[in-house]
Amino acid sequence: MADAAAASGAWDGLIVLGLLVLLLVLGVRKLRPRVHIPWTTGGIVVFFIFLCLLLWAWSWR
Repeated sequence: MADAAAASGAWDGLIVLGLLVLLLVLGVRKLRPRVHIPWTTGGIVVFFIFLCLLLWAWSWR
């Protein structure tokens, strides 16, 4: 039973990251007509995921 809870908890971070990426994409697309954003949406998403992975690795040191 504890293993199932641990496996469920392992997916929580991935689900939250996915929701954050979705909100980031929607926010960038909504802001783009009003504000000049020099990066493409895909570039911002890749940078955001890289930053999250970097912070995750830093927390495990």
